[in-house]
Amino acid sequence: MKPSLNEQLQGTSRILETVVAPQVGEPYARTILDGLIANLRMLTGALPAVASFLRHDNETTAQLLNALCAQATGDLAARLRPALGEPKPDDADVIALEERNHLLRDLLAESVCRDDLSPDQHAAIVQHMSDRASRMPMRYVATAPAPPPNEKS
Repeated sequence: MKPSLNEQLQGTSRILETVVAPQVGEPYARTILDGLIANLRMLTGALPAVASFLRHDNETTAQLLNALCAQATGDLAARLRPALGEPKPDDADVIALEERNHLLRDLLAESVCRDDLSPDQHAAIVQHMSDRASRMPMRYVATAPAPPPNEKS
């Protein structure tokens, strides 16, 4: 496909930098624009790794949930078992991979809040979250500084 997705994102960033940015004189608007350009550049670099990240994260999260599932009870157990039994999405379908990821992450968030987690389970959760954070292909790019605090007269 021409232009490629990467080329389109790069071209959009370049136009914003070279055509739009010089016309933006208001400092706050320029800060916002600079942040958006930085975010587009981050997305351009991260996009090729997203599907691989989601596949790996879905696989490792499902493995962790399987280990936690044995002790789950009630509504959580009733939702975990069918979710973990669903077929894996097609590796090329990023939207389906992302939807699966949201489902698994929601179930994990609920699972980690249980009172009956063992120290080993807690350690496995912490390790999983650390590994996930280190593999994340997209890193937050601030789009604006915090607004100044209101000064009281």
